[in-house]
Amino acid sequence: MLLVVLVHALAVASQVASPSWNSTLTTSLSERVTLAGAALDVAVDRLSPDDLFDAEPFGITGNLYSQMADFDIATNQTKYESILEKSFQSTNYGLSFGYAAAKAYTAYNNTVFLQYAVQSWWFGRGRTISESDIAAGKIAGKNFTITTTCENVTMVGGTYWDDEPGEPSVAGISTGYFLVLSALLAEATPDPLYLQAVNQSANFIRSHLYNAVGIVQQFMSTLANSTGCEVANNDLDPTDSGLMIEGLSILYSITKDTSTQNLLSDLIMAVIPNTAWQGQNGIINAQGKNADMNLLQGLGAVYARNSVNTTLRQYVGDYIAVQFNAVTNLAASAGTNVYGSSWTGPPSDIFSGTNQTIALSALISAIGLETAASSSTTPAPSASSSATPQSRSHHLGAILGGTFGALAFVAILAIAWWFMRRQPPRINAPNSVQPPRISEVTPFIAAPSVVTSSGSQITGFGSGDKRGEHQGPPPPPATVATQPRLSPSVNPGPSMVETNSDAASVLPTERLVQILNQRLQNRTWEEGEALPEYPVA
Repeated sequence: MLLVVLVHALAVASQVASPSWNSTLTTSLSERVTLAGAALDVAVDRLSPDDLFDAEPFGITGNLYSQMADFDIATNQTKYESILEKSFQSTNYGLSFGYAAAKAYTAYNNTVFLQYAVQSWWFGRGRTISESDIAAGKIAGKNFTITTTCENVTMVGGTYWDDEPGEPSVAGISTGYFLVLSALLAEATPDPLYLQAVNQSANFIRSHLYNAVGIVQQFMSTLANSTGCEVANNDLDPTDSGLMIEGLSILYSITKDTSTQNLLSDLIMAVIPNTAWQGQNGIINAQGKNADMNLLQGLGAVYARNSVNTTLRQYVGDYIAVQFNAVTNLAASAGTNVYGSSWTGPPSDIFSGTNQTIALSALISAIGLETAASSSTTPAPSASSSATPQSRSHHLGAILGGTFGALAFVAILAIAWWFMRRQPPRINAPNSVQPPRISEVTPFIAAPSVVTSSGSQITGFGSGDKRGEHQGPPPPPATVATQPRLSPSVNPGPSMVETNSDAASVLPTERLVQILNQRLQNRTWEEGEALPEYPVA
């Protein structure tokens, strides 16, 4: 019992906002609504007569459409319904537009939007590997034989990046958009076909695109030859994980399955502290990366839907608040409601549909944040450039950091003592069996790059240019860095939460404790039940 209490306490400590974060939310609800609405209006005013952005990737407009619906959902109004109903008449069935149509149906219960969403779903379904495609060894529109399994796990559920006949890449972004679209339709209609698609897409991402630390990678090959099954990922992008987060959040809202919630929680705990796209201040902008729309929309869905435990939900809310403060304080051009690409500044008064929609993801996601939980009457001194007081959670984090550091040491000693008592005396006991190793992968050729504007936001399957013409990937680089995938057991899915054994050996102790804590805190322990097995280095 003491061990369980200690582990639970450590889990709480690992989900407290970093003291270096500016997560104090001092902007009132009405002010947040005004800011988001003004930024949306600026973007809508920049649409051309055909309701598209000029000189922007096609999918950026789809992103804006979804944000109009998200704003009306968050504010419980129908401000943009008529604009969207008119605008959808001039668009195609790309997944970013289907995603927007499904959001619009949720917002307005208008069957016109449901029809667009269903049409887009079938568009995406034709580019998603099905069981019949596996049986045939090929999929319509591709001129090669597809691999049917990777590491003994079916390839059903992967969605292709583009329509080029010889392009073998399925992508985290295309599969993720199809996952979220399917989840929204499964929530809105009784048709079991959509829920089946949700599970297949989530299974594919979990089985084939997770890397060693549990973050979704960008592309993998489906060629049925020596280059098949290889995951090419020269640069992690939060978009892929953001879509998975949103899809799992909606799926949990439908099923209330605790294993889906556990999978969602694990992904959040892997994504938020990740330094690949942010610095110590928590602002998504580090290492040359601009901010990300889908990650904020995914986390916003988690917070609004209350998809995780209370402590983790507050952690998510603090992270969203960090991005909101960065956008409004450092990326906004004064008096224009125009937002720049960098959330660490300087701002720009040059409008970009890409930059504006990325900023809107933070503005809209922050509308529903509960300010009381993040408020503080005592400013915390800081050496950073931000003048905003640090939140109460920062002080709590500093206190808990020292307290639970000691508790962690005690917990480790308790675990070691417990194991020594449980083990019977042995003479010349053999070494522990080594866990299965992560599959070694090599780069595959022609990993597609993303289409961007002045920002770095990926625009989704069917993005293309303004007129919807496909923009193929540029020539591949001479070398493409790869990240190892988790080696899943047979038929893993959203209901099966697992951690790769070998991956754990390369993680820092703090991260291992976070993963262990997150997995244990909601479990029910029976008296005398053995602890789970852990990898031995």
